[in-house]
Amino acid sequence: MFALQATDLRSDQATDWDLARCNDGSGALAELFFSESIDDINTAKAFCHECLLVDACLEGAVDRGEPWGVWGGELFWNGKILPYKRKRGRPPKVRPAAELEAIERYRERFGDQAVEAIA
Repeated sequence: MFALQATDLRSDQATDWDLARCNDGSGALAELFFSESIDDINTAKAFCHECLLVDACLEGAVDRGEPWGVWGGELFWNGKILPYKRKRGRPPKVRPAAELEAIERYRERFGDQAVEAIA
């Protein structure tokens, strides 16, 4: 098997979804990409970030308003990007700085309507 480089994909070419890392043909990874577990979500995000089609996948998911799951290396919830998934239980009274920074960074990139601040 040969290694495909990012430079092998041109923006003027149609996206070949057969090249996606998650497309193993068996659907075995679906449980990972649609899990509620923070560990699974982080694993799925890391898996995506090594994929050549991560940007096209994320752009498509934003355009479609995917209802939930990890798409293009980002977690979607209620059709919006959820930059930060907190642990189960009572939310903190003061939102952690990392969460606030992530929310702001995603709002700058995708706009207020595409980013959900809580979950």
